[in-house]
Amino acid sequence: MRLKSGFLKRILLTAMTLSIIGSSAVQAAPENLFGYTVVDSGYSQGSAGAVNGERTGDPTTFTAVNNKVPGLNSDPALFNFFQGNESRLVLRQYNYTTTAPANKIIDPFASTWTPLVSPTWSNVANLHAVATKNQWLYATGYDLAKIAVVNMNSSYTQTAHNYQFPTSWPSISVPAGAAVHGEGLTVVDNNLYALFTINPDGGYSVYSNSIVVKFTINTITGALTYVNHLEVGKNAFTLDHYNNKLYVCALGGMQNAGSANADTRMDVIDLSTFTKTSVSKTGAMTGDFRDITIVDANTAYVFLGNYDASFANMVGGVYRTTVANLTSPSLWTNVSSVNSAGYLWGIYADANRFWFVKGNQIDIFPGLPTSTADVATKSFTASQLGYTGGNLNSAIIIAPDQTSTAGVALRSGVAKSFASQSVLAQQARKAAEQLKGLKTINGQRILSFN
Repeated sequence: MRLKSGFLKRILLTAMTLSIIGSSAVQAAPENLFGYTVVDSGYSQGSAGAVNGERTGDPTTFTAVNNKVPGLNSDPALFNFFQGNESRLVLRQYNYTTTAPANKIIDPFASTWTPLVSPTWSNVANLHAVATKNQWLYATGYDLAKIAVVNMNSSYTQTAHNYQFPTSWPSISVPAGAAVHGEGLTVVDNNLYALFTINPDGGYSVYSNSIVVKFTINTITGALTYVNHLEVGKNAFTLDHYNNKLYVCALGGMQNAGSANADTRMDVIDLSTFTKTSVSKTGAMTGDFRDITIVDANTAYVFLGNYDASFANMVGGVYRTTVANLTSPSLWTNVSSVNSAGYLWGIYADANRFWFVKGNQIDIFPGLPTSTADVATKSFTASQLGYTGGNLNSAIIIAPDQTSTAGVALRSGVAKSFASQSVLAQQARKAAEQLKGLKTINGQRILSFN
């Protein structure tokens, strides 16, 4: 049975109620399938909304429900998790300080997105990932690189358990003065896996290898016990789980203007041995490893891309392959060539369709593309999602509640979030606005954010 957790993928199956009359099936009512946050063109304010439709329906019937949560600040993002069998969202608003607005815990299927509770987690700044086990929610943020433990059964109160990367685990060391960042969390069985990135000189222009840390979970107290850690690629930000393996895409360094990173790669971590296999692209492929999504053993997609010389367009492609061939890129098939504007990027496929967060719009394919001839039949631009001339800031696939209807069990894990791509989007946008600050280093044009 396929398992998914963390940022991460799952098969979306809709329970359908059979009608005896006429031997026909009554279609499930439309529901919120996809959440997003969007900000205005000046990055001064934002809102949260949802794409609504039937889970097995035709994407052309999908609609955007804007302003589910209006009046947000300039950097809001959504994350999906489970509290028991119930799907939940956490909405954070980052403001570059330690006194950001309180988080909002939301029922994504409620008619209104009035917060169920609004907790503050002092150990998390710039929330990037959540994962849950029993009553315990684990959260990490980009700025502090801590793992906070939250008790969902106590109004989402932050507990006394608080873990700082890397000092909480003496076997992990980073250079003195390094900047460290929390990027991803995934729960598999009774283990938590956490992804951290490292800038050895501080700032954001130089990266060393990222670190994946394995913990065991005390299900009674929520406490974590360090088990082991692995180095993966530089500037990694995916932690996708499928069939007892984790898939980690790494840009290989800072985003470049006009070229990919020589060190870009994808690491496949076998959880049974906690060892990795590193995958490099072929010479014919353009771009950095940016995202992966897996439907089943026969269907996986990988997205590679990098910005052009002006940071105006992303150039690259989406490739389809089998899980067995993920370590053999020469056997992958290009199903979508990319040369489009925008800053937020990511892919997700389920049993029914393919979602492409494509820069500044959301493209939805009616099935699973097999060639470049397959195209999206529904798109939502940032203007359609809430702000004319605005910008996508985060996106999330919304998992259905883990319940059964008419004896049909839903199989689902925590849905995928594209929020970790937000930092990449902000960096690329800043680079586009500051082209005069570009320098040529080792033959590549890069921007220092010091």
